[in-house]
Amino acid sequence: MVDYAALRADTAALVGEPVTAAALFVIDIGWAAPLAGGVAGSVAADAAADALGIGDPLVDGLAAGAGLAAGRHAVYQGSADAAGLTPVMVLATTADEIVLLDWHGDVRSGTGPTTVFARFSRADAVVTSSRTGTTHHVELAQDGVTAKVQCTLGLLSPGKAETRQVLDELGAD
Repeated sequence: MVDYAALRADTAALVGEPVTAAALFVIDIGWAAPLAGGVAGSVAADAAADALGIGDPLVDGLAAGAGLAAGRHAVYQGSADAAGLTPVMVLATTADEIVLLDWHGDVRSGTGPTTVFARFSRADAVVTSSRTGTTHHVELAQDGVTAKVQCTLGLLSPGKAETRQVLDELGAD
């Protein structure tokens, strides 16, 4: 479980000023790429189970589920690597800035931040947001630098209060 008080304190120490809100967001690469990666992972797992002669429906289902998750993760990791980012990032706000930082782990646990990826001026950055169900998409743009992140505020989503606070600070829906 993420200690959000410590996350804010660590973020403030790294950016050199008080943090008004901080939460974990995931790189936003759209919905088609993760779906395609998940399907490919599921098909590969099913083929591996067939090659090993495993015909148990429970094992087949578990293998397909594990393949789906692995395929989706590979797509997110590949997209983040290509952009020089981490798949999960800290999105923080200060009085004057919106800051995107690294996070090593997932939205439930991990370590960081240790690196500032981007700083956007709250006065000059263009923040656009949209929703698809419980998923919130946020795009930050300023001086040719663009960052797209997303978060989910579903029933079992971790850090909902902190995530809502960041969305509110950004004026996102």
